[in-house]
Amino acid sequence: MGFDGDLLSALVGLMEEDRETMVPTRLSILVYLYFTQHATFPVLQKKLRLTSGNLSSHLRKLEKMGLIRISKRFVDLKPTTFAVLTPDGAEHVRNQMIRMRELVSRVIDKETKLE
Repeated sequence: MGFDGDLLSALVGLMEEDRETMVPTRLSILVYLYFTQHATFPVLQKKLRLTSGNLSSHLRKLEKMGLIRISKRFVDLKPTTFAVLTPDGAEHVRNQMIRMRELVSRVIDKETKLE
């Protein structure tokens, strides 16, 4: 298999290995929480432009996977939902980013060689 085939195989491999978190919405949630460590439900909803039902569904899935923790508490007498990235979640996101960076580097290196 040529270089293009190897690159495509690597990309497909990454997506196949991690079908649950390579979903764009879940990946966006995880990356946002990676940089902020935690966020309230309304903040995530606004920043990621998601409906409350869509966000709830993805948060529950990520919590089941152990990548985030959901907690509810009162803030200024209002019930507030928080999403917090777990240590396993942070490691997972970091490993995904490293693998994606490697794939992007291979594409850039290939383009540079073609010039």
